[in-house]
Amino acid sequence: MNRGLFIGATSLLANQRRMEVLSNNLANVNTTGYKKDIALTESFPEKLLLKIRAGRPGIRSGEDDFSYEVSEDVHVARTSTGYFVVGTPGGNSYVKEIRFTIDDEGYLRTFYRDGREDLNTDNENYILDMNGNPLQAGAGDIGALLQNNIQYPPSPVIGTISAGVNFQKIVTDFTPGEIMETGGVFDLALSGSGFFRVADQDGNIYYTRDGSFTLNENGQLVTSTGYIVQCMSGPINIGQGEVVINKRGQVLVDGNVVDSLNIVDLENREFLRKIGDNLYIMEEGVEPEEIPYEGEVLQGYLESSNVNAINELVEMISLLREFEMGQKLIRMQDEMLEKAVNELGRI
Repeated sequence: MNRGLFIGATSLLANQRRMEVLSNNLANVNTTGYKKDIALTESFPEKLLLKIRAGRPGIRSGEDDFSYEVSEDVHVARTSTGYFVVGTPGGNSYVKEIRFTIDDEGYLRTFYRDGREDLNTDNENYILDMNGNPLQAGAGDIGALLQNNIQYPPSPVIGTISAGVNFQKIVTDFTPGEIMETGGVFDLALSGSGFFRVADQDGNIYYTRDGSFTLNENGQLVTSTGYIVQCMSGPINIGQGEVVINKRGQVLVDGNVVDSLNIVDLENREFLRKIGDNLYIMEEGVEPEEIPYEGEVLQGYLESSNVNAINELVEMISLLREFEMGQKLIRMQDEMLEKAVNELGRI
């Protein structure tokens, strides 16, 4: 397939998915506790480009202008004439600059952020050694380790070539939204990083930042869609009386402590997945790593969405322009193919 057509087509597909994410964010700009989604894209693996009839290249070692620097947990390495090899689901990619971190097992991997300072490496790519195995930091010098694993193709290789862009995944930005005062007795906001634990009728646990609670017909504290809010001893039956929920999450009825809200933070929140109704559940096969909530509970307040409508609209306009450019690229490639078939064939 013509590579120009493929690049244009992959660009349109990726931008279409990005547009869906932006549209969903804008649709939830007024949703209590909503966290915006971010679309991550990546290029297809960079392949080595050879001269015609040059044969398949081997890999040799050689001299290179190499640089390496680290800022906190972010490592950056560059090479001028050789290549670093990154293992991707689509095959090995040859790049001259890599940004990576070291995961919990000591492997050198690419990363992304979800609003915390943490660098997440789930489903990310590994930096490979000369034998095609993932590089592990160990106790040695990481810069020297990288320099020893730069791969230098022979002279028939004249550079790299890309096949376009791929939509990688959607991540959630858990940056806190603005806290708004409502005065509602059962309106609750979390001032720090954490989640309310709620359950359905079958006892399945979900997480939410939406604190717009109410009482059901049984006097239980529930979400706006009927999920039961969990306290330390399970569901709470408030009944009648003056209700006060203090900053520590204790529920007081007529001055007496009835229970405490079961609020937690998640060490591995990057594995949370949206299921609708402003609820999150852990990805299949991943156990939640719950840690104590260290923030405060604010009664009579709600957390607004963290979507900035102006920024989303600006990004949407930019995305539409990119989409138009992709369409023009495909049209140009199609016209070139038409000329090649109809005109060059006459010569």
